[in-house]
Amino acid sequence: FPAIICICKEKILNLSTKILVSHLKLNDMKQLSALNIARLRTEECFGYLKQVETETANLPSEETPAAQTAAVTTFKTNVGAFDTALKASAVNPATATATSADDARDASWRGANNYTAAMCAHPTADIAAAAAEAKSLFDKYGDPTKLAQTEESGVLHNLLQDLEAFDSPKRTLLNLDVWITDLKTKEEAFLAAAAERTEADAARQVGIVKETRTAAEAAYRSLVDTVNALAMINGDTDYTMFIDHVNAMIERQKAISKARMTRAKKEDTPTE
Repeated sequence: FPAIICICKEKILNLSTKILVSHLKLNDMKQLSALNIARLRTEECFGYLKQVETETANLPSEETPAAQTAAVTTFKTNVGAFDTALKASAVNPATATATSADDARDASWRGANNYTAAMCAHPTADIAAAAAEAKSLFDKYGDPTKLAQTEESGVLHNLLQDLEAFDSPKRTLLNLDVWITDLKTKEEAFLAAAAERTEADAARQVGIVKETRTAAEAAYRSLVDTVNALAMINGDTDYTMFIDHVNAMIERQKAISKARMTRAKKEDTPTE
């Protein structure tokens, strides 16, 4: 019995040693690090995924297309769809309408301003005097057509209020109402077009871009799981270059995200 017990203990020890060695080997096995790509900004996420796509060229080839090939193909397909969605989102049909409306209100302002300036030289003194008063309202705000679109809207809003409050008989004398109505109509058309543009931008961002990004992220996670599993099964030698390169990108991305969070915390801290 002592001999049998000794043999059993030796077998158990050998088995434990093998398990320990296998565990240590697994711990030394190269694996892709974790990265929460959902926290990345949209363009940042796309850029990272495109870099990973480039690195897939460093994966070993499969004699018979299997799990790795399927994961890479699915990943590339979804990244491509994400790319297409981003490009489409950069083109907003409402932008052209808003730009055209902006040009129209600029032309209306210039026409009204030039007309009022010309009326200041009218041979009839009363008309010339009324024109000078009206021109002072235009001069008060300067040329708004050189400003950013939102800022221009603010100036035109105030100018239109002043013009509509201008003495009614003098407006009639100058035949100024037709110019005021035209400028107001053109400004309202721009505001409507700008609102449509903003709504379209928002719809695209929360629509197709979000949908394709989510799919690309899922395909990325599947690729990571597949490569890590294959490296454990087949050994990591053939996967070393891909894993090392992607892990370096992951660490770089983590550093960028950490720096961004640090800056945000500093900006949120009130100064005494």
